[in-house]
Amino acid sequence: MFLSILLTIKFILFTNLIKVEYNRIPIIIISSLISTFILSLIFRSKTKNKETKALTFYIVISIIILADAAYYSHFNVLPKVLVIKQFRQLAAVGESLKKIFNFRILLLVLDIPIVAYIMKKKNYTAKINEKLKKNSPIILGSILLAILISINMKGYMTSVKAQELYTYHITDITDTILGRDKISKKDAPLSQEDIKELKSRARLKQGKHTGIGKGKNLIVLQIEALQDFPIELEYNGQEITPNLNKLISDNSTLYYDNYHQLLGRGNTSDAEFVSNNSLHPSMEEPTYTQYENNTFYGLPWLLRDNGYTSWAFHGYEKTFWNREAAYPNQGFQRFISEEDFQFDEVLGFGIRDEDFYQQTIEYLKELDNIDENPFYAFVVSLSSHTPFKMPEEYEVLDIEEKYKDNMVGDYLQSIHYADKAIGEFIDGLKSAGLYENTVIAIYGDHFAISAAQDEAELMTELLGKEYDFDEMMHIPLIVHIPGAEVKETISTIGSQLDFYPTIANIMGYDNTKGMIFGRDLTNYEGHAYVPPQTYMLKGSFIDEDILFEISRDGIFEHSRAIDRKTRREIDLEEVREMSEKIVEEIEKSNYILETDYFKESVK
Repeated sequence: MFLSILLTIKFILFTNLIKVEYNRIPIIIISSLISTFILSLIFRSKTKNKETKALTFYIVISIIILADAAYYSHFNVLPKVLVIKQFRQLAAVGESLKKIFNFRILLLVLDIPIVAYIMKKKNYTAKINEKLKKNSPIILGSILLAILISINMKGYMTSVKAQELYTYHITDITDTILGRDKISKKDAPLSQEDIKELKSRARLKQGKHTGIGKGKNLIVLQIEALQDFPIELEYNGQEITPNLNKLISDNSTLYYDNYHQLLGRGNTSDAEFVSNNSLHPSMEEPTYTQYENNTFYGLPWLLRDNGYTSWAFHGYEKTFWNREAAYPNQGFQRFISEEDFQFDEVLGFGIRDEDFYQQTIEYLKELDNIDENPFYAFVVSLSSHTPFKMPEEYEVLDIEEKYKDNMVGDYLQSIHYADKAIGEFIDGLKSAGLYENTVIAIYGDHFAISAAQDEAELMTELLGKEYDFDEMMHIPLIVHIPGAEVKETISTIGSQLDFYPTIANIMGYDNTKGMIFGRDLTNYEGHAYVPPQTYMLKGSFIDEDILFEISRDGIFEHSRAIDRKTRREIDLEEVREMSEKIVEEIEKSNYILETDYFKESVK
């Protein structure tokens, strides 16, 4: 009973940490009954070292709860078993983990040494064993079965399986082993009409700004954790991003101010994948890992077919997020990674942005001299990576006390430094003679500050409006075409899914081989929307007027729909059809990935 009671207390804390809103009491009861049932089997068995086995079970469950709560605190969803493959990435983000493992989460394991000490007291354990009735496993199993049957009959099982520790992980492991989520070719969700429509999206259509970058180099800067809110934000009379602000105000710049992230399990790497391919990312593993050997026809390939040389640049280890293995099939001919840079000072995650950009320009000169054709350089920055702690000499903003020593103030300092480095990079391009003949596109890979964490209140105060998922996922897209008179702010809502068709229109190259799921944001006049699968579950969406979030328990009727302007609730039936359409669209993209569709179609 001792361990059962402690685990029950932990389940109460756990359901609070993962914000269980519906069926919380039944979920706690089920978790407690399953734990007690397993413990009763251990203590009633004829094996030796029962106390050690029971303690081991207690420790394992405590660690699983800890891992689930920590993962949820960052990703707003429980982890799947395939996340285990990403454990090797943890060493690289050690500082970020310190932010996640706060005291409330650590409470889930802090008692283990005390419990271990108590369990070693043989007299105490023996007393517990004497109190265990011979038929306790049968009684507990019967009660548990009756509760599960009752819950299933009432239609609550979906909610329970999405949130209860044991049933969630058992279902996930079973589905993974049996491949229940896989799409087979015989069950293809892609009709001939779908294929025709997706190919039509890819084709170049004459419209506004079509081809203004044709024949020019293309440099894409994917900036670590660059959200849109710092753009043109003045804080106590200080510009947070003065260089980006200057770029946006230039007569040669298009600013897409209603742009959003779209990630899968691979975070930054999936931002790259989605942007370059206009396909939805995998929600099982990082797309670069799961589909590294697939055939693709994204932006690097399109430009290569038009004479470009495509290189990728990132100042961290080449194996991180499996980039080295995945980049060739993405279409990149060379990957300049950490080992290709010289640096002494490490800033946060690795090489300082200033050093990275400065040396990248030297490589760009080399790239430019390969032949007479233009180049495509995909450049991923690093310094503004969470947890945003900067050395004191880099903290140049005057920050109020309430924002100091928390993620909000740290982020402002970090992104201010990142902006400074971007300004120096553009100046460096000018000095190198690469600026005038180059289209420069800049966007953020993903959010910096979660709307599901404590900092959301500080963000609401800072911005003077509610900091919800629509603001959290809001990132900038800036496209600068030197010498072109195109100054415009384009407010069509979109995401990284739309980057490829948008930039292909500007570059003026026709995609005759591929299929895409995004739209050219410069010219699209239909119903635009953002279909996230991380932080908000599949079927959720953000459009011009509505924020719709599928409930964490998977029950549509428990979901949330609000008017983005008034923040008032909207009848869920008004969004059901749209939500179902989005799920269908994602399944079509999943089919393309799972069947390696382009292997046969792109030749």
